[in-house]
Amino acid sequence: MNDSTKSGRSGLKRGRRWPLYALVPVLLVASFGLGMRQDDDLFELRKNFEIFGALYEQIILGYVDDVRAQPFMRAGVEAMLEDLDPYTHYYDEAEMTRLRILQENRQGDPGLSLGVRGGRVVVLAPESETAPYEQGIRTGDAILQVDDTPVEGYTVEEVFMLLAGEPGSTVNIVVQHPDEEFTRTFTLPRLRAERANVSWAGFVADDTARGIGYVKLNQFGDRSARETRRALRTMHRTGSLNGIILDLRGNPGGILGEAVELVDMFLPNGTTVVSTRARADGMSQEYRTERDPLLPDTPVVVLMDRYSASASEIVAGALQDYDRAVILGETSFGKGLVQIVRPLPHNTSLKMTVSRYFTPAGRSIQSAELISDAARVSSPSVRAFTTEGGRPVRSGVGIEPDVRTAGAQPGELQSALARQGMFFLFADGYAASVCAAEDGSLGDCLDDDALMSAFRGFTVREGFAWRLPVEQSVSELRSDLGSQAIGDVSAPLETIDARIDAYKQSLFETERAALLRALKS
Repeated sequence: MNDSTKSGRSGLKRGRRWPLYALVPVLLVASFGLGMRQDDDLFELRKNFEIFGALYEQIILGYVDDVRAQPFMRAGVEAMLEDLDPYTHYYDEAEMTRLRILQENRQGDPGLSLGVRGGRVVVLAPESETAPYEQGIRTGDAILQVDDTPVEGYTVEEVFMLLAGEPGSTVNIVVQHPDEEFTRTFTLPRLRAERANVSWAGFVADDTARGIGYVKLNQFGDRSARETRRALRTMHRTGSLNGIILDLRGNPGGILGEAVELVDMFLPNGTTVVSTRARADGMSQEYRTERDPLLPDTPVVVLMDRYSASASEIVAGALQDYDRAVILGETSFGKGLVQIVRPLPHNTSLKMTVSRYFTPAGRSIQSAELISDAARVSSPSVRAFTTEGGRPVRSGVGIEPDVRTAGAQPGELQSALARQGMFFLFADGYAASVCAAEDGSLGDCLDDDALMSAFRGFTVREGFAWRLPVEQSVSELRSDLGSQAIGDVSAPLETIDARIDAYKQSLFETERAALLRALKS
């Protein structure tokens, strides 16, 4: 190798050579500056820790009323963490004990991830394909009551203890959506935490001639990529797999490695799938595919909705950046933050956000809308990017679809039935007794008319009752008129009541197709 090659590779111009001893002062000054910055950080840390400790001690020992040390400490910690992202969470000793008991005793729970926001226990993410998600509980819903117990002032672990119980039993919860003033009541089954990764896979309409494969992936749990690969390989071996629909709607994410392993079924070996960037040294990382693709050229459509998050967004973002798939549906949730769990003293722990996900094109998956005001300084900006093929995409908004479609919204009756657990309770009891001999689902042992008739009878026996928003208005009108000396108005109001009842009964026919789908699913 000649000298010109050496200097070209180094990127430096040839010139005067400086002796090594001449560089020593420069290195010392740089090291001194770095050391000063580190010392300043340590000083601020120790200073504020001392202030906090002294303040805590003064209040515990000298406040006019008795202050319980542990709850007061928990309140302070939660107030601090509330100024960060929604996923950084402190687990005290009681909550760690609860988690251990749930694991050892195999208790059931409804499948909700909870946290504290604004002094309330709220839902961070309902797990896909579980009763809370199917019935309409969504991220941000505040839990107000569990069975007969109001939970104002309760901690997360105390609410968890109320929700947990015998697998197969049910629990009633009252929640309030963030943008609504009224409350909703849901009846949720307690199930053991054994969720299916792939709930269905096969050819659309069993049409092998058309050859459109479909995989519904509920979560990126252990072995989820292997299950997806097995399903796709089975369809591929028929020789007629002409296209793939990967359904990630409602998928809250899961194991990062499973997402990377799924992507390498479609992209070349060694392709970047996602990278993580962190402030701490050694926490940034790049993840690549590690095998040749199973289906390198088969067209792919990925279905997304507003509840597709984390690992779902990693898969969709990678396939979109390389123009390997068309994303269809709604803009995703926008969870592009990475958490790790750090053990703390006295059997406590901290789940802490340490880095961010970025797609191969460099897009931040995190939505700016989910960052609190206190962390606004590090909010991802909304920026324009392009895919490998030149299509425009954006950063800081989750994963936006290439083709936007509105998600199907359940009707008024279906929503009310789902909130009260009628579908689950009917299928659990009726299928076990009537359909047991058929060894199949409700749809297998009953035709549609018989199924609807049986279900309507079940709702009557169970005392199913629900109210439309207009009924609240009629009730308030009846109360207001009763306080005024304007004569008897009961007859017109009874006519209104009758028409409302008739309308509610008619919804069994209006929503018949959707109700049948819910009963058979």
